[in-house]
Amino acid sequence: MKRFTRRLCGLISALILTAALLVPMACAAVQASAYFAVTDVVAYAEEDGKIYIEADVCATRTMEEVGVKSVTIYEKQSDGYYDEVKTYTRYNTSGMISTNNIHNFKSLTYQGTIGKKYYAEVAFYAKNSEGNETLYHDSNVVTAVKVP
Repeated sequence: MKRFTRRLCGLISALILTAALLVPMACAAVQASAYFAVTDVVAYAEEDGKIYIEADVCATRTMEEVGVKSVTIYEKQSDGYYDEVKTYTRYNTSGMISTNNIHNFKSLTYQGTIGKKYYAEVAFYAKNSEGNETLYHDSNVVTAVKVP
């Protein structure tokens, strides 16, 4: 009986140690990268065919530059493929990049065609003294609508 109890205690200790090691790994998987803690992009259909894009980024720490390098709008064509119809960049659109900050939020409105489907591809950007990184994420697909 003592032998069984020792083995059971050893097995339970091994399971507890394994679980304790898995928790930090699970938390590390939540973080997007060494530069990005959170990135998110969402598209909404508004009245009269307007497409509203929200891009939100939070860095792992204060960055020299953090934000959105570009937002590309894609429109679904009759052949089923999506074509690029508009690109906003940090060079032609204000507020895309924040300096010496940990967070940036950017919203844009694109005038779509009622009945067409759209989505946005966002290039999130972060830069510090150690380097920089760009992550690409797509929004959900929305249909441009006419609201009375």
